[in-house]
Amino acid sequence: MREDAWAHLAQGVLSAELVERSSAEIQRQLRLMQLAAPLVAVLSGALHAYGMALRKRHGKAPYWRQQGWWIGLLMDLLGGLAFSLAAPLMAVELLVPLTAVAQLATAFLCGVCLFQERSTVMQQLGFVLSVTAVVLLGSATFSQRHFHVAAQHGTARFWKLWLKPHFLCVHAFWLGSTALCFLLISHATSFAVLSAYFDGMQFLFTRTIAAILEVSLKLEHVLLVQLAVGKAFCAIAAIHWQQHALGEEDLTTIGGVLPLLQNLTQASLGVSFFGDQLQLTPSVVLAAASAPLGLYLLAQTPERRASLRRASSSTETVARA
Repeated sequence: MREDAWAHLAQGVLSAELVERSSAEIQRQLRLMQLAAPLVAVLSGALHAYGMALRKRHGKAPYWRQQGWWIGLLMDLLGGLAFSLAAPLMAVELLVPLTAVAQLATAFLCGVCLFQERSTVMQQLGFVLSVTAVVLLGSATFSQRHFHVAAQHGTARFWKLWLKPHFLCVHAFWLGSTALCFLLISHATSFAVLSAYFDGMQFLFTRTIAAILEVSLKLEHVLLVQLAVGKAFCAIAAIHWQQHALGEEDLTTIGGVLPLLQNLTQASLGVSFFGDQLQLTPSVVLAAASAPLGLYLLAQTPERRASLRRASSSTETVARA
């Protein structure tokens, strides 16, 4: 009996030691993963930018028949996967700006080194302003509300939310911005705005699915199909218009414009649709002020500047005559 008692005691001590060692090992691995998360976030942004570079190089119509274009799209998907892996291990206030800045910087370097693109001083200033706006907007504090309307009220109630006046105003703002950019800045900038708009829309579908699954694993079949179709359509539209922008403009310009626009569309559509509360801090005001100026300066390519000078000189000649 004593031997059995000692055997049970030894077994208990050994089990406790194994549990303690297992817990310590898990903690150590978790710390290593947290240390690696910023590197994974940077890798995510770099993969997105390099994917854009490949899709620009192999983007001649019909671009979907080019093998290199699909490799670029695969790079984009790998960038999204890396972002998903880093998301649970980092604060979103650090993850979003770090990924966006890495994408901005890599796109700028790819444009200069791979495509031999020239950049003006105005574009370089626009790049700095865009990075500033992305960092400030990414670090802004959002108070997210739990979105369970679709789970509680079904398909009809979900689509009624799309008719909310302030949500429709946000749609009108982005579609109006697309038209103004087309008329006043450049066609490529308007395509980039349209691509970011659809990217923000597919963000709504993605977050809705995630919010519903938090409540219940049972998702209404009709609504699931509608959300999946909506997300797929918006993702394809975003890629299509992004390709048009890459085909008409330098990578240094589009690579600087897109991350900023995507942050702006996701934030504005998310706030208006889900009812998130954005704290109006000085950093948010500064981001709102620097973003449009940065977008305008990034569009001032050497070719556009030369075209404006030629138009100005021809106007002066006509006036003198």
